[in-house]
Amino acid sequence: MELQTRLVFIDTSAYEQKKFQFGHFALARLEELVREEKIHLLITDVVRSEIEAHLKKYAEETVTELKRFQKKASFLHVAAQATGGGLFTTVSAEAVLEEATAKFRTLVDNGLTENISVEIINPKQIFDAYFTGMPPFHKEAKKSEFPDAFTLAAVDAVARERSHSVYIVSGDQDMQAVAEIHEHFIHLKTVDELLDLVNRNDEELRDLSVFADSALELVKEEVLNRARGRLEEAEFLPDLSGDVDSELTDVDITGIEITQMQLIDVDIDGATYDVTFGVTLRASYDFTDYSAANWDREDKVHYGVVETSEILIHQESFSASLEIGFAGGLKSNAEFIDLTFDDTIFELDLENAQYVDIPADTEEEAEWPELN
Repeated sequence: MELQTRLVFIDTSAYEQKKFQFGHFALARLEELVREEKIHLLITDVVRSEIEAHLKKYAEETVTELKRFQKKASFLHVAAQATGGGLFTTVSAEAVLEEATAKFRTLVDNGLTENISVEIINPKQIFDAYFTGMPPFHKEAKKSEFPDAFTLAAVDAVARERSHSVYIVSGDQDMQAVAEIHEHFIHLKTVDELLDLVNRNDEELRDLSVFADSALELVKEEVLNRARGRLEEAEFLPDLSGDVDSELTDVDITGIEITQMQLIDVDIDGATYDVTFGVTLRASYDFTDYSAANWDREDKVHYGVVETSEILIHQESFSASLEIGFAGGLKSNAEFIDLTFDDTIFELDLENAQYVDIPADTEEEAEWPELN
């Protein structure tokens, strides 16, 4: 896909996909593109307020989680040298919010990002769409879509006034529905897609992006081995609701491949990608099913509890940031530099896993499915 416009609106949901990490990773590159005037970023007062509210919520929730961790992991005080120190620093939600907000405002108050007020929109236009069931009012619970409707109408007004198309970057399906019926809107699901388009289509980076992809092919095997190694040391968490308790007793990674990659940044010495790994895992579980159990008050014990041990095959997707180098623009210098997974604990979807019925005496010789 060729880059079709440099006018860009990014919805709250797309920033949330990047965990509102302004000034870091993909959002740091976004900020660079704005400063270099390779994109012209739009933000409405509605989205700005939404993001600032989310930052407050994230600051409070994550600091609470940090304090819980510090309490639970207090033993690690004895290993400050091994852990690198800093695990038990006192952190306040107010300080986190202040720093996060400052980094957000660096992006939106830089004199280049254009702030738009929804006051330019006649409310009648929005209510007409509401009463006729036009997107984003095409589903139930449509009253909650008023902020998005005003935001998109304001962005559309700017695009029409300038006779420009505009990228609508959003993971929200309702926003996608609006984009599909507006001639000036081009929908992208993620910030990564936007960065990938800009990097690949800017003339000065066109050949360099192809070069980066070919350099990645040279180190791909090492990337997969590093990713496998990180996952083999990682913590996995079964995701299952209902009256069944699950205990994960063993995990074996039987297949791994790169299923998607987006070029986030590139220069003469290296490149950064957002990559998605498709991973096949063989997991052993002990299940305790209380759904048909009865509680004996006198004996204080459950009767009818069903306990089983099962093996499941999972097909999961895990995202990461990948950095490779090729110093001096030489493929002979292609090297793996770093790989950081988006998550530190990986959820396993029990609902969509494949049950494996293998007799105990043949389990050792079984061939486990790999990724296709």
